[in-house]
Order: sequence, then C-alpha cells, then structure tokens
Amino acid sequence: MSDSTWLLYDAECSFCTTSAQMFKATLEKRDCRIRPLQNQTIMGLLDIKEGEYLPEIKVISKERKVYGGAKAIVFLSKKIWWARPIWALSYFPPFMKIMNYLYEKIAKRREGNVICEI
Repeated sequence: MSDSTWLLYDAECSFCTTSAQMFKATLEKRDCRIRPLQNQTIMGLLDIKEGEYLPEIKVISKERKVYGGAKAIVFLSKKIWWARPIWALSYFPPFMKIMNYLYEKIAKRREGNVICEI
C-alpha cells in the first residue's frame, strides 16, 4: 500500500459499490484510493478469509490505522470541506450513537437482509 488513505467496500453489494463510485472522484482528489474488500492484497492485510462475512466498510489511514462503519465515514468526512460538520459533531458522544444507529439501519437494508458496508 502507498501513503494514501484507502476506502475499502464490499464489491458484492450494489449499494456499497454505487456509494463508493459516487464519492470516488471527490475522495481521489484528496489522496484516497478506493478498492473492494475482496481484493486479495486487502484481504491479506486485514486477515479476511475468502467468503468471509464483511460487516462494514473499512478505511485505512496514511498512518495505517483502521476505521470501520460509522467511524470510517466520520474519518473521511474530515477530508471533504462540505462534510466537515459530520466530523466536528462526532466529538459529541450522542452524535456518534446516532451515526452508529443510522449506519446499522442502512446496512440492514441490503439485498437479502445481509448487513452491508455503507
């Protein structure tokens, strides 16, 4: 991996794939690479086994710190000027509880009722 931030999504989920592609240009301008969690290199780095359940998106920062779910979204929001209010509000514990709740609710709406990344 390079010195970029990485957004990792479930390529088997159409919602995740569409969401990742929707933000691709915005994130790539901010030195963020977007790759599927099913990538063999990524699977090796995160110790994911073939066919393993993928419960959430992952972000790997330049410092090699891994964020998942709502925390990953908050981390990325700091990079985008118009999304920074999400990052700022994340310092209030009730806001993160709401973010986690919303993330889980959206994730459960994936085809087949399997929890999804975004």
